[in-house]
Amino acid sequence: MNSWRYIILILAYLGGLFLTGLWGFPNPQPSWQQWTLVILLIFIIPPSLFIFLNRRWRRCPQLRFWFLVSCVAFFAVIYFQFRLPSPRSTDISHLIKDDFKPKQVQVLGKVLSEPRTTNNNRKRFWFRVQRVNLNGNNEQYKTVTGKLYVTLPNTEVYLIYPRQTLIIEGNLYQPRSPKNPGAFDFKKYLAKQGSFSGLKGEKVVFRTDKKLWGWTNLRNRIINGFTDALGKENGLVISSIILGRRAVDLPPETRDLFVNIGLAHVLAASGFHVALLLGIVFWITQSLSPKKKLILGIVILIFYVVLTGIQPSILRAALMGSSVLIGQVLDRKTNALGALLLSGFLLLSINPLWIWDLGFKLSFLATFALLVASPFIEKKLDFLPPKLAGMIAVPIAVSIWTSPLIMYFFHSFSFYLIPFNILATPLIMLLVVGGIISAVFILIIPNLGILIAKILFWPLQILLQSAQQIPQLKLSAFAVGQISLVTLIIIYSILVTIWLNKRFQKYWHIGALIIIGLIIIPIIYKNITLLKITVLEGNKVPIIVMQNRGKVTLINVGSETDIKYTLSPFLSQQGINKINTVIITNNQDELSLSIIKKKIKINSIIDLFDNKEFNNSHQVIEEDSTIIKAMNRESGIIKWQIKDKYWLWIDGQKLDPQSISVHLNHGLDVLLWSGKKLSSDWIKLLKKYQPKILIISTNYLPSFIKTKLNQENLKWYWIERDGAIQWIPNQGIKPLFNNQEEDS
Repeated sequence: MNSWRYIILILAYLGGLFLTGLWGFPNPQPSWQQWTLVILLIFIIPPSLFIFLNRRWRRCPQLRFWFLVSCVAFFAVIYFQFRLPSPRSTDISHLIKDDFKPKQVQVLGKVLSEPRTTNNNRKRFWFRVQRVNLNGNNEQYKTVTGKLYVTLPNTEVYLIYPRQTLIIEGNLYQPRSPKNPGAFDFKKYLAKQGSFSGLKGEKVVFRTDKKLWGWTNLRNRIINGFTDALGKENGLVISSIILGRRAVDLPPETRDLFVNIGLAHVLAASGFHVALLLGIVFWITQSLSPKKKLILGIVILIFYVVLTGIQPSILRAALMGSSVLIGQVLDRKTNALGALLLSGFLLLSINPLWIWDLGFKLSFLATFALLVASPFIEKKLDFLPPKLAGMIAVPIAVSIWTSPLIMYFFHSFSFYLIPFNILATPLIMLLVVGGIISAVFILIIPNLGILIAKILFWPLQILLQSAQQIPQLKLSAFAVGQISLVTLIIIYSILVTIWLNKRFQKYWHIGALIIIGLIIIPIIYKNITLLKITVLEGNKVPIIVMQNRGKVTLINVGSETDIKYTLSPFLSQQGINKINTVIITNNQDELSLSIIKKKIKINSIIDLFDNKEFNNSHQVIEEDSTIIKAMNRESGIIKWQIKDKYWLWIDGQKLDPQSISVHLNHGLDVLLWSGKKLSSDWIKLLKKYQPKILIISTNYLPSFIKTKLNQENLKWYWIERDGAIQWIPNQGIKPLFNNQEEDS
């Protein structure tokens, strides 16, 4: 069997894994329709390729080989589903499967990972639970299984390390699907990790006191050495650059900074680190035989992979590095693309679920770009010195191939991504080289290692200070909206075509224009035509976003948490880069306003219920076909009209049914009610005026209230249950998620 056939079989395996995306990931129980679709594609695509290639490719394999290709792809699908995590019958998540109210418990088990800081300034780690106590009696522990996502206050997390046995007291909860579009899907994230419940810990009741040893101890020695030399913040950053951010407890704000400006790869141990290590190996083993070089190189690579925490990106780089070492022994030149493909196949054979890990895909795309696009760009920059051309070509190539995928997932693009990566490359190279050398000496001669690390202070400071200035610039994060999967496939098809076809390489600029058009034209079209109202769930009051042909009006900003986890992701997903008017209705605090001003351009901020300025000029806002009016001096009632639809929002926290009856009238299209408790008096009032649609925003809705609403034949939605509600003229009002979860 020639090499082309092996390549086709590997691609068939990868294609089978990708086909599992058609039924959503993770989905342990696809429907028979989904299975039918995947099986049809598996046994139709290979024969179709045979028909297409048979007369065009002289080496095209026979038809029976393509049947083997279909079998390999089918095996990949079966293997993927077999490896997909699902809760066992004894899993701890079953204790709260039908009751979403958290339960106070004590759990006994073993720590699986090192604690890491969360955005809420707590510590999180994975925990293998073995027993649970539901009654508070130390003798009544029930045997359970499962993997828990645990968070604890910082004061409770000291000397916690992997393989340690703990008893933790806290609230056991079941994660929920997101209620708002663009929000982080915490439930899916846990399911990908094989966890189906979480524990909000309060305190550690018992812990085994064992001496810290092994790889954790070695990592801590390196991290402590860097923090001693450079201070805590700088020390953690340089530790992440050398060991990868998964091996270091990096503050969330620092991690987010690097991600937002396009330097996330700096905090990931990757191919550059492995290349540097191999360079050191070749330098110190010049006099040794190839076999001894191979043995020493493999040992060093294994040591580094385990030290960094066995991350997919470093595993890929180590496998490719090993192929280089083997090539040295066999006196053969290594095929870099073949090594990349083989390393991907081996890793996905070990864990097929990595196919849907974003970091895994970005790592392979970046390496692929270095191999196929960087040389092409260097040729175009042949008027520059070779080393300078190489330093410029690398970030350009990587950005071209990874940016479409990043925009697909994060809905934004930074215009400073390529320039800043080019300028930062010399600093990053210096920090990686100096960091690895100092890390080695920290393990061997700590004082000398710390002394060497101090040399890195100013290069690191320049990098950090520059990184902190980028978000302050205009267009540092341009929202492109939700890119469709079809658009993403077309973009990468164009890139692959330019790579494979030399004739198309001459017209690469036309391909670039087409790709830019595929991204920009939908944004322009949406600004010209889109008319939409979205009601998002907020912590205290609903957040209402009105999009009217490129003009955006926002009612309520929400809390700091709402802005970070609800509003900002939604604006990015919708491709919104400017808000025309922000209307404050709930005594908005200055902190939230300052945060939203930093994140997006705002033309005007209006407080409709500012008693000092409550007059006709401030009472009514007109924005094209949208008219917004405050109905009284007290914060609580807003009426707006968009096209021929009349909306009324009532803040039930500040008003009672009797005080607002004068503002209600028949013919109301949508009534949005928010508050702590929807009482029977409110139901009577709603029955009298019969709005066509009722939207309820409250954390708790008793069963008898639901029954009354159904008895009154009101068409109603509950945001806590149904998620965000959206109105589009031709489609009417509908929930954005078909959420079946019921709250206790």
